[in-house]
Amino acid sequence: MRADACFPITSPACAVLEAATVRQIRHLLVAEGLATDEETDRHLAHVATGSLDLATAPMISAWGRRPQPAGESVRAGRVR
Repeated sequence: MRADACFPITSPACAVLEAATVRQIRHLLVAEGLATDEETDRHLAHVATGSLDLATAPMISAWGRRPQPAGESVRAGRVR
């Protein structure tokens, strides 16, 4: 089993992505009671100032192989 992670640094493009994402899911945030319209407007205004350090989420990848029972071998992706 192995894993790798990529933690992006902040970028001006992240503000554009954040604003677009919030606008797309705004109705869901309000409907579920996670944020009010006023809170959402305030957040979008803060994003628009460019003073927030926004970054995309980290990307985590993991891979590995399932252990094979004794006496079996793996060839070309098939168990024999």
